[in-house]
Amino acid sequence: MAAPTGVKMITMSQSVARKLVVLWILAVLAGVPARGAADGAALLEASGVTGGLVVHVGCGDGKLTASLRGGAAYLVQGLDRNPARLAEARTHIATVGLTGSVSVAQYDGKALPFVDNLVNLLVISDPDYAVPAGETVRALAP
Repeated sequence: MAAPTGVKMITMSQSVARKLVVLWILAVLAGVPARGAADGAALLEASGVTGGLVVHVGCGDGKLTASLRGGAAYLVQGLDRNPARLAEARTHIATVGLTGSVSVAQYDGKALPFVDNLVNLLVISDPDYAVPAGETVRALAP
């Protein structure tokens, strides 16, 4: 399946038996903000992930983060280093009624706060939030 416009898909190495996808939103890298619900649906469709834990690194205002909850089979966690942005994201998530199934947390910029092989989809939408490759491989589910 082709990636949505403005999204680069990178598959994990077959040697580490990863079938999941890391998505970089190139529009954000170019300075164009994410458009919200349509982007979340497009990212989920492009990834082929049909449920599980979706992690959005650099969640910002929470709009894209909330849109990544494709239904009851998904649990979404946004991560950001900026406390003000986290507060904004929490407000948005509460406004759209997704508190509980979508949450946000402080990110240290180094280690993803998850046990090994737990994350089903990792979305990174801020160029300042590069996740080390080893950390990505560790966190993503096979």
